[in-house]
Amino acid sequence: MTESANNCQGHGLRARKREATRSAITKAARLATAQKGLNGFTIEQLCEDVGVSRRTFFNYFPSKEDAIIGHLLDDFPAEAVAAFLAAGPDSGAERGPQGLTTTLLRDLLTLTSAMATEMNLTGDHVLELVSVMKKEPHLMLKVMGSAQGREQDFAAFIAERESRPANDPMVAMAAAVFGTCSQRASYAVFSEENTTTFSELLLNNLHMAQQIFQSSLLPLEGTP
Repeated sequence: MTESANNCQGHGLRARKREATRSAITKAARLATAQKGLNGFTIEQLCEDVGVSRRTFFNYFPSKEDAIIGHLLDDFPAEAVAAFLAAGPDSGAERGPQGLTTTLLRDLLTLTSAMATEMNLTGDHVLELVSVMKKEPHLMLKVMGSAQGREQDFAAFIAERESRPANDPMVAMAAAVFGTCSQRASYAVFSEENTTTFSELLLNNLHMAQQIFQSSLLPLEGTP
């Protein structure tokens, strides 16, 4: 095996070990919170349960709340962002009547779905979070606050991709509509009765928004 291959293999192993440690901390933090509440355990006790040092904990998370929420507060995956930005007008993508690329909505969905995959918003992970949020409802507010902040991310990504100013009204409206659909999908995915993935919920919301805005509107200078 070449030195380059050895380096790649070593890097991949370290990355997997880091992710395994991070996931173990998050899982233990969620379990402890569901059983005892957020104030029912200390970071030191959590570290002892996982078998890591306090220093290691703070290498991954700044607080217990962040450890519980885990990937939900992460940035968008770099590769997915790069693919989204590269698919703008310079790639030959067609522009619609509004001046934005016709694939913008589809590519926003792909970008956000990539982040949902990174967050692992499926199965047991969602059930763990639902249990925690029932015990500590304020954590849902932190998650939703993060979701609201995503609208600013969407606006920045759209502006860069479409080569338009960050304060462009069309960019702001696109980010607001998509952000609202994404936020509603986030609320729904954490409901106890939900059996649908985040990406499916988001797609359904986008379809409904599309149907609403395709309805006939009054002309801008028309009569009421």
